[in-house]
Amino acid sequence: MDYDGFKDNSMLDAIVIGSGFAGLSAATKLSSHGFSVLVLEAKSRLGGRATSIRDSVTGQWVDNGQHVLFGCYRETFRFLERIGTNQDVRLQSALVVDVVDSQRQHTRIECPNLPPPLHLITGILEWDALPLRDRWAACRLIPPLIQARRSLGNGYDSRVARSEETVREWLIRHGQGKRLREMLWEPLALAALNQQAEHASVVTFVRVLMELSSHTVRNSAIGLPAYPLMELYAKPARRFIEERGGVVRTKVRATIRTIGKRLVGVDIDGECVPARTVISAVPWYAFPRLFEGRPTPLASVMSSAEAMASSPIVTVNLWVDRPILSTPFVGLPGRSMQWVFDKQQILGAGVSHVTMVSSGASNLLNRSNVELIALAEKELRQVASDKAWRVSHASVIREPLATFSLAPGQPNRPATVTAINGVFLAGDWIQTGLPGTIESAVVSGHRAADETILSLTA
Repeated sequence: MDYDGFKDNSMLDAIVIGSGFAGLSAATKLSSHGFSVLVLEAKSRLGGRATSIRDSVTGQWVDNGQHVLFGCYRETFRFLERIGTNQDVRLQSALVVDVVDSQRQHTRIECPNLPPPLHLITGILEWDALPLRDRWAACRLIPPLIQARRSLGNGYDSRVARSEETVREWLIRHGQGKRLREMLWEPLALAALNQQAEHASVVTFVRVLMELSSHTVRNSAIGLPAYPLMELYAKPARRFIEERGGVVRTKVRATIRTIGKRLVGVDIDGECVPARTVISAVPWYAFPRLFEGRPTPLASVMSSAEAMASSPIVTVNLWVDRPILSTPFVGLPGRSMQWVFDKQQILGAGVSHVTMVSSGASNLLNRSNVELIALAEKELRQVASDKAWRVSHASVIREPLATFSLAPGQPNRPATVTAINGVFLAGDWIQTGLPGTIESAVVSGHRAADETILSLTA
């Protein structure tokens, strides 16, 4: 075989289909163990749903939405350390968030350096944006979270949260008042789950709270990439793979060929490339297209993927003529655009735009660019102290399929190992217990790599 970089006649160890966080974390881990790896991407650029796009007017790179990391993203930081870019995430020492509420009151929640979860509870108790009764009410979540953590290794405990219960219902059941929900818990749920609190199942939200409130103060700290995503992980991961003899190809159509429960290889632009293992690292909506026909061993996985609903994100970038925020990012509870990020403070000189993000944005998805830009500018003017700034350029990025839905009644997420020998699954939608985040994607990628290594060394 002579396939774009592989010059010998041996069968490939692994083919990874998909080049987002899941695919590249899996591929780099396999490459670091000395396996021959081929990464395939259907688009012209790497990154999947977490990528960078060059703005046609300014020439600046913009991410397809502002992606935020938390200190508890342990697998993500291991991946970034592997490719040499972990230092390119600016991580807070402890959680600090500036907030401008719907009455235009500017407050800050700041967590002290105390053992978890005391740092979060103390930060809430000292947050003057909330009535004192609401601050104390937050303590009512401590017992269920402790119970959830104790049961984590032994399977899901339905006494903590019921799978049919929404985030809002669970918060109300545990005495969380309206102001506390609107200012803290529901914005956090929306950011983490990409779904409104009245629609999202609480089970995954409880897992998020557990991760943020455990082990170290760092876990709840927010990290912002100091470079566009293409530079943070996509290009460095490609370089890492290629330096170890692997190959990365874009703009290719790939389908997995199987016979019964046996893997044959991957059809790439009409050529069948044999491989000992294959990792599917594509999103749920693309998974059924990876196979010609409908392999019986994967019928249930395909049915689940096809039945999964999606939740969108809408991002508006505004190029402004002066600095308008005093901090890199501000939360905007009670508004259509829930967060604003000052990219100049985050990325440095030469960047002059702010990014406004609306998660769970089903009600905005079909509005025109003109309407969305006007809405973003209006809401930004409500929070900026300097009112004289002007917009020189704007862009809108819609991600209708940004994440899978976490609403009650959605299909079960599949496991890493499939019924076809040598075929493994990765992606944020695989069963990790986490929502559709970067961390979920990398956790799944590393698990798929581990299963692949077991298969290759058996």
